[in-house]
Amino acid sequence: MPRKPQQQRSKHTVDAIVEGAFIAVAEHGALGATTRQIAEYAGVGVGSIYEYFDNKEAIYAAMGERFSKEMVELIQQVTPNIVRVSLRDAIHQLIVETAQFLNKNNERYLRCARESALMERHVPFVPIYRALSDLFVQHAIAHPEILRMNRLQTVAYIFINSGMSTMIRYLNHPNPGFSFDDLAQGLADMAGHYVERELELLAA
Repeated sequence: MPRKPQQQRSKHTVDAIVEGAFIAVAEHGALGATTRQIAEYAGVGVGSIYEYFDNKEAIYAAMGERFSKEMVELIQQVTPNIVRVSLRDAIHQLIVETAQFLNKNNERYLRCARESALMERHVPFVPIYRALSDLFVQHAIAHPEILRMNRLQTVAYIFINSGMSTMIRYLNHPNPGFSFDDLAQGLADMAGHYVERELELLAA
């Protein structure tokens, strides 16, 4: 039975294995990556992997947990600044920050995100969407005019899901034909125009 890391050295080994798995998947894909490759990138023996993980799928689950945790930390980190600006600027800033997160370490997270089956099966998205929803609520509280909108929860859901999926699709496209900043500004403008129009109708 795999054991849970208790001492600091064991935790470092597990962290190295998970990091090695990210590199292996980024380089070889989820199907092509092997435990031997993961061990090589992690700088450990293959036997060390099976001390802590049953199989490759268990490693992928740990990758998903790390991805989700770091994404939530990013959202929480940028929230205080984002809630101060307009919704249009908030969406633009959030998209830019997320893209930087996905592109760090030689696009490691982005290349793993292209493995849709890996992401769907192993990434806990609920904490990410909860963090994004919390951000939206905090922004609305700081800008109480937004609270007057009809179907606010539905609108937030659409903004969050469509914006994130559009951004990832763009980043995965080999030649989208326009800049990332144009994409971020376009998504921000779309949300901004919608909110401004809704508020104008409510004021009429």
